Amino acid sequence: MAQIHRISGSTKYLINGTCRVRGKKFETLQEIQQFYDHHEQILAEIKEEISRQQDQLILDLTNEEIRLDRQLQEAIARQTREVDNTIHEFSLKSTLEPGFLTRTGYRLRYWIALALRNSHIHGPCSGISNNLYNVRGRKNNTIHTKQTVIQQECYNIERSYEFLKTNESFLIGAHGEEEVISQLSFLPDEYHVLNDVNLRFDRAVHWRKNNEYIKTCQIDHIVAGPTGIFLLETKNWKSSDIEIKSDKLIHQVQRAGIALWYYTKDYYHGKNEQPKFRSVVISLNGTTAGRKLNQYIDVITPYQACKYIANRETILSEEAVKKIVKILSRSSSHFF
Repeated sequence: MAQIHRISGSTKYLINGTCRVRGKKFETLQEIQQFYDHHEQILAEIKEEISRQQDQLILDLTNEEIRLDRQLQEAIARQTREVDNTIHEFSLKSTLEPGFLTRTGYRLRYWIALALRNSHIHGPCSGISNNLYNVRGRKNNTIHTKQTVIQQECYNIERSYEFLKTNESFLIGAHGEEEVISQLSFLPDEYHVLNDVNLRFDRAVHWRKNNEYIKTCQIDHIVAGPTGIFLLETKNWKSSDIEIKSDKLIHQVQRAGIALWYYTKDYYHGKNEQPKFRSVVISLNGTTAGRKLNQYIDVITPYQACKYIANRETILSEEAVKKIVKILSRSSSHFF
């Protein structure tokens, strides 16, 4: 099996554009499609689930409030008995002790203990009292924000659905790109499939042929292996659209090839060392055998990709493949 690097660009775009649902982000296209197909059912389930969770939290906090309140009352009663016993003892000794100075000392201690009675009772219970105060605060806050929490979760679902609805073309494209990745994964182990390769240049490079400056370029898939480097552009177009828009498609594919050449050339000492790139269009809606956009750009289906790539003579060493993969796996920004 080929080594797969990163997910498809369309899938990544959809994941980044959707909100957390049930507290987690989508991780796969399958999760996104499942949500998109059943969002109304999920919305109803979420409302019931969050409401039930909030009610359970309120119940748990109520039980904790009751427990702490009971604990506090017991602690206060215990402290009250101890403090009042001490005060009573000082009162008795202030009258029964034989010495005047001793009686006076106990009377002074009696008045001090009486003055500090409240703090001596409640001071040791302050930890329990603070916990009770915090639990009551959390309970009241949970009661008051229950509907807000439910509405926020529903908003995340509705917003995510609207985003996917608006970007259905990306959802369709993501399925196509994932199908291509799935087919490419059947290549032998020595092949690498790099998905959603984004090339960025700090200073735009000049494409002389078209007198065009390239600042950024996105490539759907790049396959690197013993039989060479392949730039794959996935299209979910009708077969007729490929013909009608062939000039635009040729421009896009050639532009990607030029950008990749500029991006990698500084890592090689000369033209002979830098590997050549073969550009290919993957047509998700089928194509005729041997179809080409021009003499350099072939059009194939996802199911032809493995054979197309693997059934060629070996032109790159293992070290050369690892080098190009390392270059393209680095930062997407390139100084030029």
